[in-house]
Amino acid sequence: MEIDHMRTVELLAAKAATWGLPEAVEDAESDTEEDVVGLISGALKDIKKREKDLAELQFPPEITAIRSNMKRFRDLQKQIDNSKATMNELREAYESVSSRTCSLHDACDRALAEQTSLSTGSQLIKTNLYYFKQADAIMKKLSVAKLMVTGHSFAAILVSIDECLTYLRAHPEYKESEAYISKFEQCLSRAMTWVRVAVLADLEACFNAVKDRQAQLELDYEKIGRAGQEEDTFALLYGVFASKAAVVKASINVVEQRFSAVPEFEEMLAECQYAYFAKRNLLLGPILESTLANLSGTHDDSTCRLTRDACTFMLRTCDDEYRLYRQFFVTRHTEERKLSTDGRISPAMSTITSVFTSAQSPQQVHPFETFSEQMCRTLYDMLRPRIVHNPHLETLAELCTMIKIEMIENRCSLQMVASILGDDASNDQNVSGLNPRAGFVSVMSELVGDIAERIVYRAGMYAQNDIAAYRPAAGDIAYPQMLQMIRKIENEQKEQQEKEPEEGSAPATAIDQHCLWYPTVRRTVMCLSKIFPCLDIGVFHSLARDMLFSCIDSLETASKAIMESPAPAKGWSKKLDAHLFVVKHLLILREQTAPYRQNVLSFRSDSLNTKDFSIDFSKFTNVLFDSKSKWFELSTDNALLELITTVPIEMREQEGDSRRVLDQQLRASTFRLAHEASLLMIRDLADWIEIAEDERMKEGFQLSGHPKLAAGVLKDVSAVAYRNVGTKFTEIRAAYTLYIGVPETEEILLSPVRKRVIDIFTRVISFASKTYDAESLAIAGLPNVQQLILLLNK
Repeated sequence: MEIDHMRTVELLAAKAATWGLPEAVEDAESDTEEDVVGLISGALKDIKKREKDLAELQFPPEITAIRSNMKRFRDLQKQIDNSKATMNELREAYESVSSRTCSLHDACDRALAEQTSLSTGSQLIKTNLYYFKQADAIMKKLSVAKLMVTGHSFAAILVSIDECLTYLRAHPEYKESEAYISKFEQCLSRAMTWVRVAVLADLEACFNAVKDRQAQLELDYEKIGRAGQEEDTFALLYGVFASKAAVVKASINVVEQRFSAVPEFEEMLAECQYAYFAKRNLLLGPILESTLANLSGTHDDSTCRLTRDACTFMLRTCDDEYRLYRQFFVTRHTEERKLSTDGRISPAMSTITSVFTSAQSPQQVHPFETFSEQMCRTLYDMLRPRIVHNPHLETLAELCTMIKIEMIENRCSLQMVASILGDDASNDQNVSGLNPRAGFVSVMSELVGDIAERIVYRAGMYAQNDIAAYRPAAGDIAYPQMLQMIRKIENEQKEQQEKEPEEGSAPATAIDQHCLWYPTVRRTVMCLSKIFPCLDIGVFHSLARDMLFSCIDSLETASKAIMESPAPAKGWSKKLDAHLFVVKHLLILREQTAPYRQNVLSFRSDSLNTKDFSIDFSKFTNVLFDSKSKWFELSTDNALLELITTVPIEMREQEGDSRRVLDQQLRASTFRLAHEASLLMIRDLADWIEIAEDERMKEGFQLSGHPKLAAGVLKDVSAVAYRNVGTKFTEIRAAYTLYIGVPETEEILLSPVRKRVIDIFTRVISFASKTYDAESLAIAGLPNVQQLILLLNK
């Protein structure tokens, strides 16, 4: 059954493959067109007939279903084709409409953008034209006959000028920017002129008002400066100006708020300040001169009191002027002001400084400082002649210390000025870095320099006349009697104090120890203590060195006088007194000048060293006198060649200071003292060993040929020396105690004495051991070194 079904399907498929097609026509090309049409018509008829036959035929259900589906498929295909065609038509129509709509929208957007651009351009043109049109309007406003510079209209004019200049300078690409910038600068210059005229008019009105009131009150400048008229003077000089200060400051502030960095503003401000300081100088000058003249007459007998009162008056005047100046102008420092775009300060700003000072300082200073300096010049001119002609060194030192410490350092610091002028001065940002007393400091510093020069000169003269040229009186060289008397009085006071302890607290010395010093030492110490705060370290160091040299020379003179004075019947020699006198006072100088030496060392530099120069002719003498035989030798060892090629004279440079001067002199004096003290005990033994060692060094030395070197002679000499050590060393120690009075220092000074004594005995023992035989050594009976050490230390 299945096989039959498959066979049926194949037959139907074969039949369907050729169904509806005409039979194959052979030799179609030979047929004519009519024949072809006929054949087609016949074929169509045959197809219709077959379709009819087929329709009448009864097919299987599968075939019927297939045919039905085929028919439905063809219908659907037609519908799909129709839908696609319709869809293509709709798409083409939509694209066409959409394209036309987008074009329309784009055209509208372009039209709106163009309209906006044109509107913005129009508005920008109007805005830009505003900055150009304002030039004529502002110039017209500034060309009126009278203009209130403190009013709102003037402030609005300045705002317009600032805005226009800022805009035009920010757009240099505009064709007429430079021309209109020049016009607005002219407007600004005219505005500055209005402010300048207003300020100068107010200052002139203040000046004339003061002059008129002076005439009305019939007060001359001398009467104003008197103490009884201080209130009237203050009201007259400061009250009138203070009444106009707010107006002047407001006028300047109006411009400064917008044009503080413009050179024209600096020039205008400089001219206003110049006019202000000129007016104040005309009013204050005669009053200051009159007041200082009255003070000079009142304190004609005391330069110190005159200087203190005059400086106090001048400081008070500087403070009053500063308060008034702050009411007129903003007082911040010139360097803190905004500079112009090129970074330069207006040349007119330096005019004030050049007017009130003789030389332009390297660094720009505040105008008020130069004005106050000019005021203080009157004080300088009054004080300087009296100081220069003052011959008293103590007065000069007191003046220098008073001006330098009390007036400048203590009363002119920024903290002190802030406390005097009030908290507003310290909190005001405009006054940062400005010291109203800076002019006073500058002038007084010059005066301090003049005093220091005078001190140096007078100190040099003092060192020559009162120290180096001092000749001791009989009481100055009464040594050791003066010290013995003082010690006796002190011992009596101690004994009395021990007997009556309840009536006194502590034992007091009979006399001030400073009075026991040699006069030149006392003068040197006092002079150095007075001039130390007044001079620079280098100057003081050099002057102290010269003064110490003079003092040391005077001590040497006194030492010679002590040696020449008659010696007492009992006691040590006058040479020991002379050497102890020098060492005692050198120790005093060293102790009293220790703070100055430490100060010098703490600021040690090459500028502090004092340099001495010496000329050495040794090479010159060697070439001329020691090489006569080599003048004409034909070799390199020729005296003439050596004289030509070498420098026969040598300049030697030695550095020194006060510390080295004292140390070297003290070392030399201590050596002489130890030498003299040792000779008091072992002079004969020292002479004997010198002779013995010299003779032994000669050739052919025989002990038998020198009877002075015999063992018996040495026995006598050494015995005397040993006995002197036992007796005189106690006296020498007592002398050291009398002069020095400090156990530690005494031991230091006695140490070289002991060493020298032991060295002499050691040399003698060494000579004897090398020269004498055992029998001679027994005869000499030299003491042991250990015995000497015990004898010298007991």
